[in-house]
Amino acid sequence: MNAAIQIFSIMMAVMLPVSLIVFITEYFKYKRNTNAQLGDLKKELDQNSTVELKREIAELKERIIVLESIVTDRSYDLERKIGSL
Repeated sequence: MNAAIQIFSIMMAVMLPVSLIVFITEYFKYKRNTNAQLGDLKKELDQNSTVELKREIAELKERIIVLESIVTDRSYDLERKIGSL
């Protein structure tokens, strides 16, 4: 019985550090992969935001052009003068 306990103790003394090393390396692999995926998602989000903002700017420029054409139109100025009388 004493020999079995000694063999078990030796096995545990060898297996615990090995198991701990395997666990730690797998944890850091997982963390590195997760950080890489997070970085990719952030880049994709930034790119999507940029495309969306460019589209919105283009729409706003079109609206400004329309508003400028309305304000600089002679009939608009005439209506404003009549309205102020």
